[in-house]
Amino acid sequence: MSKTVRYLILLTCLIWLMPVAALSQSENTLHSLFAPLTLENMPPNRMASGAPSAGYWSNRTDYFIDVRLDTERHRISGEVHITYTNNSPDELAFLWMLLEQNLFREDSRGALTAPPGGGRFTGRGIAQGYEIEKVEIIHNGQHYEPDFTILDTRMRVDLAKPLAGNGAQLEVRVTYAFGIPEYGADRMGRIELRNGWVYTIAQWYPNMAVYDEKNGWNTRPYLGAGEFYRNFGDIEFHVTAPWNYMLAGSGTLINPEEVLTARQISRLEQARASDETVMILAQNEIGRPDTRPVQRGELTWKFRMENTRDVAWAASRGFIWDAAGIEMPSGRRVLAQSFYPVESAGPQMWGRSTEFVQASVHHYSHMWFEYPWDNMINVAGVVGGMEYPGLAFCGYNRGGASLWGVTDHEIGHNWFPMIVGSNERKWFWLDEGLTTFIGHLSTQAFNDGEFPTWIRSMQQFVPQLTNPNMEPIMTHSDRIHPQHLGFVSYFKPAMGLLMLRDYVLGEEVFDFAFRTYIQRWAYKHPSPIDFFRTMNDASGENLDWFWRGWFYENRQIDLSIDEVEDFVDSHENYEGAFITISSPGDLVMPVVMRITYADGSDEILRFPVEIWHRSREWTFLHQSNKRIDHIRLDPFSQLPDVNRSNNEWLRSVQEGREP
Repeated sequence: MSKTVRYLILLTCLIWLMPVAALSQSENTLHSLFAPLTLENMPPNRMASGAPSAGYWSNRTDYFIDVRLDTERHRISGEVHITYTNNSPDELAFLWMLLEQNLFREDSRGALTAPPGGGRFTGRGIAQGYEIEKVEIIHNGQHYEPDFTILDTRMRVDLAKPLAGNGAQLEVRVTYAFGIPEYGADRMGRIELRNGWVYTIAQWYPNMAVYDEKNGWNTRPYLGAGEFYRNFGDIEFHVTAPWNYMLAGSGTLINPEEVLTARQISRLEQARASDETVMILAQNEIGRPDTRPVQRGELTWKFRMENTRDVAWAASRGFIWDAAGIEMPSGRRVLAQSFYPVESAGPQMWGRSTEFVQASVHHYSHMWFEYPWDNMINVAGVVGGMEYPGLAFCGYNRGGASLWGVTDHEIGHNWFPMIVGSNERKWFWLDEGLTTFIGHLSTQAFNDGEFPTWIRSMQQFVPQLTNPNMEPIMTHSDRIHPQHLGFVSYFKPAMGLLMLRDYVLGEEVFDFAFRTYIQRWAYKHPSPIDFFRTMNDASGENLDWFWRGWFYENRQIDLSIDEVEDFVDSHENYEGAFITISSPGDLVMPVVMRITYADGSDEILRFPVEIWHRSREWTFLHQSNKRIDHIRLDPFSQLPDVNRSNNEWLRSVQEGREP
């Protein structure tokens, strides 16, 4: 009798002996696990593949902003001119604008719903939010002051005549001012250091809410935790500040000859061509009159950034400033820059910041999608870590691994959500989780792993995975408990993507699918559904079981070796073993196992997730004339298995001998 025939007979007997009740229960459980993932209805401008269709549209917002920084009163005042293009097919009878500075009012929703003692996403040195002096509309030849209503962090502007769809435009002008809080939800603010105040300015102009095909106007209030959702467009902004202040801003400085000296301009040109850091304004030059083109009054700094969703800036009279070039895949050079106070100087602190900026932008550009702008700037200040297009705010007291980790993470956000423009206010994880994932790979690559990654081991998060009170990843941003936010929105989604890349799909297949998502949705507004569908489509795998178990639900991974039974022929010759494995956990996974033989050799076996289609238990015959001594599941520790004790089988233990 052949080996194959004997195997089939024995396997059939095992199946018949399996309890009928157990099969029935398994079928019911597995049916829900492998059922098609029911996703929300697909809008007409998106395809079932997860790609935008030929009819995809998103509205466009172009800004011209002109403000003055009052360093005596810590106040910003000025105007924003907004050209709004309605590419939707819908008429708009009113507009919604966002006034995020109103979060820092004592009576804001964010302040009233903050935990006792405040927290990271509140304000200190409470300001009074925006002072809206005037709103104007220019539309179809009419110039008028509309009625407007302010509701917390939102403002409705009522139009005299509806704005038509399919490309119609109007202009909104708002005259405004606000006081700068000292601590603005760890996203902006000011701090006084040895050489004066350092201002890190964001959420600093009234901006348009997004109108999209899924929700109409996106008017979720800004409560602090949920971040931002913006249209793309071109932004030019002018900031007038005291003559002795240096400014850093998103985009490109378009009037360097008016605000810099000839020596500083020359140094910047040298830095762009250099792989080594070049000092633009050294520590011993701070405060020297000859470092400024004028010695009194004010200077107006002018910046411009194209195809962006936002801009931010920083100002101080105490900045050290250095820079270096970054080679892009296309051959062009991007300028990496760092601005930091004397408290941050030195190689153990911010002296390596520009090196870190270089490495991050280079890695992400070559790995995923080329960085599109001319400059990437890192600014040290009161903000612990926050991202904006072309500019990051990081804590001035950071250094070494801490500075690398936060710099790399905030720069990674230029891909998610600054290029791939997801809705952070609703789906925090779709940018934070993806950025944490790409940062893990970037950190492994930097100087061959000089610094540890934020995900050191899959097992480090088992306590969170088994916490019955933990929210699923797909929970809306503002509904996640503050103590759970880091795990739910950063680490768990990143772990999921690492499992897909390292364990389920493999690097080549995963990387192709992930790049496809970026390419499809660059400068557009994807939802989680578009991400899931694109990953399925581009990988060629139906991953609904994984999206359901890891993202929509909190299912747990627990793989087990249940039994190993030697298989001998009629002459007592060893021909292998029947190996029974199971999935006590309710999130099944493909199986990787290492079999080690008595002679010390080993081999890796891999089984697809489909082995669990009919039962949580799987028995197979492993044919070999070498005696098995040891079997281990997940031998490379790529899964957060909640019970590692059942992952190994040792012959010595089974036979009652010392291992």
